[in-house]
Amino acid sequence: MARTPRERTRQRCVMTTDSEWEMIGALARRAGMSNSRFLVERALDSQDPAPEADAPSGLPPEVRRRMALAMLVLARVEERRIADAGATGVWDQIVAEESAWLDAELALGRA
Repeated sequence: MARTPRERTRQRCVMTTDSEWEMIGALARRAGMSNSRFLVERALDSQDPAPEADAPSGLPPEVRRRMALAMLVLARVEERRIADAGATGVWDQIVAEESAWLDAELALGRA
């Protein structure tokens, strides 16, 4: 959200645990934002009444669908490649790690 020339930022206080702040910092770095800007953008994005119609990515639903499909196909190919190499434990470990990350991301969005 853009500020008008007269608006200025002011320091505010947000209470978090140390681990929550670390997660916020990691997500903000991935997004290329400061922690403050990341929190503001996420809070304002969460107020969108129709997130699918006007997604923050700016991509139409069909493009997002094709991207998701491509990722699923690539994941399936990689899963089979790892299974063929006899390393299914590696796949299970990767899935568990990414699942934990996704759960933390979703929890942050609901907080």
